[in-house]
Parts: sequence; C-alpha cells; structure tokens
Amino acid sequence: MARNGLGGEPVTLKTIAAELGVSVTTVARALKDGYKVGPEMVLKVRKTADRLGYVRNLEGAKLRTGKTLVIMAFLSFTEEEEIGDSGSVGLLQGIHKRLADTDYSVRAVPVAMGDLALEQVSDVVRGRSADGLILDHTELQDERVKLLLEVDVPFVTYGRTELLSPHAWFDIDNEFAVWQSTTALLKDGYRRVALVDGDLRYSYVRQRVRGYEKALQEYGIELDPALIHHDMLNADRARKAAGRLLDAGADSFVCVNELTFLGVRAGVRDRLGAGVERLGFALRSGTNIGEYVATKVYTSHFSRQEAGWKLADLLLKRIGGSSPEDCQELVRTTLRINGASHEAL
Repeated sequence: MARNGLGGEPVTLKTIAAELGVSVTTVARALKDGYKVGPEMVLKVRKTADRLGYVRNLEGAKLRTGKTLVIMAFLSFTEEEEIGDSGSVGLLQGIHKRLADTDYSVRAVPVAMGDLALEQVSDVVRGRSADGLILDHTELQDERVKLLLEVDVPFVTYGRTELLSPHAWFDIDNEFAVWQSTTALLKDGYRRVALVDGDLRYSYVRQRVRGYEKALQEYGIELDPALIHHDMLNADRARKAAGRLLDAGADSFVCVNELTFLGVRAGVRDRLGAGVERLGFALRSGTNIGEYVATKVYTSHFSRQEAGWKLADLLLKRIGGSSPEDCQELVRTTLRINGASHEAL
C-alpha cells in the first residue's frame, strides 16, 4: 500500500473503488487477472491505481493464499573467469522479464557445473520456501526431477529426461541444432568435422551426438571417434583439446557454445597462426557472437532470454494447475552466418 497525497491515508482497494464508483471486487479482479471485468474497466482501474500510488501488499497476499510468491531457479554457472558466462545470465534475464507483471519474484541459486544441487532442492521442498522451481542441465534419470515428481511440487526443466512420468519442460531441439550446423560445414566442403561438446551425462549432449552422426551419415562419412571431444564447458580445456583434434585430422569444428568455440579457435590459432581462417567453425549460440569475430562462423541460434521467458511462463502455468503434458515445448534454432540470418537447413 501507499500513502495518498491528501490525508496521508494508505491507498487500498477501497480507495480505488471509491474513486471510480465501483465495487472492491471489481477493482481486485481488474488488478489481478481481469476475470469477469471488461478490458476498458481493467485499464481504467490500473491507471487509477498507478495515479494514486497503489502498491499491492504482498505480505497480505502471501497470508491469504498460503503461497510464498517465490520461484527458485537452480542455474548452472561455469567457473570460467577468462571469458565469463553468458548462458545462465541470459536465462535469468528472460525469467525476470516474464515475472515482471506478476507478484512473483525469482531467487537464483548458482550451481557449479556437474553438481545437481540435490540437497539444496530437497531443502527448498522441506522448507516450502518456493512455489515452483526451474532446473537446468538435466540428466537422463535426473534425481531432482524424481524427487519433485514424488512430492508433487511444480517445476520445469530446461531440457528433457528419459523418465517415464511426464513433467514440464522447455528445450531446444539439440539434435536438429547440431545437425544444422554440421550440415552447414559439410556443404562448405569440410569432411573432417570435429565435435566439441559437454559431458555425456547430460541429455542434451546425447541428443547433439545423434544430430552430428545423422549429418555425417547423410554425406556418406563414417564416424571417427577421434574427432569427438566431451568435457566440461570450459574455454581453456577446449583450447587444449583443439591440438589433439587437429592431429586427428580435423578441418572444422562444431562447438557446443560460445565458451568452447572461443577456446577451440584460440587453440587452432596457437597451432596454425593465420591458418586458422582455413578451418570451419560452427556452434549453438544464444548470443550474436558471430558478428564480433573475424572468423567465418555458423551459429545455430536461439535467444537465451527468450528461453528464460518460456521457462518462467511454463512454470506459471504449472503453478496455475495446467497438466505437465500441457507444459512442454520444443523449439528449433535458426542458422546464422556471422550474426546474419542464413537460409534454413
């Protein structure tokens, strides 16, 4: 609530109702979801509320509804310091944007790569400290997902699992994305395409391998395990791996994200100098990094901010009572060359 400028009294629903000559119920509905209230009245009520300086008493709302009005986002952050992390920050921005017009706030829990933070998730469940959770970097048989399904707490994952029980998820079609970028390199004439990707424990990495294999098969190229590198998402590790992949005959690289691409490119430059421009590069990206590097690079792009927005949107639907099956969305990437859109693959 706020104090009005005349008598210093708090601005309440009754204040707004008296100002407009309508019922308190009409005001409450107009400020919440517009249920049974016409769009003109909704606009009039909200403008009046803004003019009078009304601020909803969230503590009262929590008491009335029994909700925390908090969403917990368990997001994986790399320990990368030389380049930094662009992944989880973008997701968090998108989550904030979706929640901006709601009563919900988000609390981000940084999770180290490779750590499921199962104990922290369990603490949230036991303490009932959130109305819903967002999880990323899912595993095939994810223990966090099993726990949340068992206790029936609303959640959404960034990525799919192979569990039999349905749950809410948002995901990029990783198999398509890596097929798309590998095919782009093959169309350019490269034939020794290396894959630099994450740990196979994660669902999205296995999906990416299938897309890579599919692209090679379509060009009649036999898979060479020596051209595949799985590791932590770390630029320095990718830089060191580049030399081994060059020794195996790599003439191009498909990288899982910006960190690995920059690391691999540096590793190739270390070995070949200016000859780095002869090799091909592609990656899945949520940024416009291709526009800012001299090297020609294909990016299979989907905005991380949009991904965060969709994760929050699906979670709100689950909290609102929608079934898990109605809270699942798979999207495809678009192909870019150095930041500019390219014909669809």
